[in-house]
Amino acid sequence: MGSIADAGAQFSRRELFIWLASILCASAFAQSMTHGGTTALSLESIGAFQILGWFAVLRLLYLQTSSAPPSRRDFWVAGVVGAIDLLPSGKATWIAATLAALYIYAGNEKGSNGRAGAAVLGALSVQSLWGPTLFSLFTVYLLRADAELVGVALKLTRGGFDWHENVISTQGFTVGIYNDCSSFHNISLAALCWISLTKLHRPTFIRSDFKFGAAACLAMIALNAARLYAISLGRESFAYWHDGAGAQIFAVTASFVIAAICAWGASIDGAKHE
Repeated sequence: MGSIADAGAQFSRRELFIWLASILCASAFAQSMTHGGTTALSLESIGAFQILGWFAVLRLLYLQTSSAPPSRRDFWVAGVVGAIDLLPSGKATWIAATLAALYIYAGNEKGSNGRAGAAVLGALSVQSLWGPTLFSLFTVYLLRADAELVGVALKLTRGGFDWHENVISTQGFTVGIYNDCSSFHNISLAALCWISLTKLHRPTFIRSDFKFGAAACLAMIALNAARLYAISLGRESFAYWHDGAGAQIFAVTASFVIAAICAWGASIDGAKHE
């Protein structure tokens, strides 16, 4: 019988991590298809940024130049990650991905493609699990802020609108703002796009990258706020922008704008930000 060391001699750590990331990727997509049902207003219904993120993870791990064999600890960690991924919970895959991202990041040198891939894997975990969990802690306050922001804009530009808590109303028409419709809901998607495109271009951030990352997040908030403004105008506007073709127009437009900002930032070269 061969030992773990004998098995490790057959392939490198890079290949082990690629296989591990591939398994997590397959699990994530299988979970997405099994537990669908996202609203048309959510960019998650397109999945373009998640696909980009997984491509970036696998591409960056593939570009890692180290050919060192995996250690016994690498195999044990891979086994633990795989076991967690098999647990019957929607969160299990992302907990496993978080553990894998932390381990791969710690096990690679600063400025390496391996660390860059781990950073994108971590961003995928934040977008799918940790971001929504954190958002849920402040949901009440964020939804109230949304209602007040949109309510003030409507009152200044149209008149006849009022708001209370997370509800905007006018002349018998009422709109409630909930989690998936919040202006802050898709910030983690913008951050995922930013990290993915930036890390694909260079493994180490430069100073300007953080400005473009912030710009992408602010643009996402502004676009979502504009959508909330539109769906609050009346029944016909709500039907178009919430359930009709307008929902898809918004999703595609927002995706394009965020991707353009992130690609612009990634294309800039400069000194490393230490």
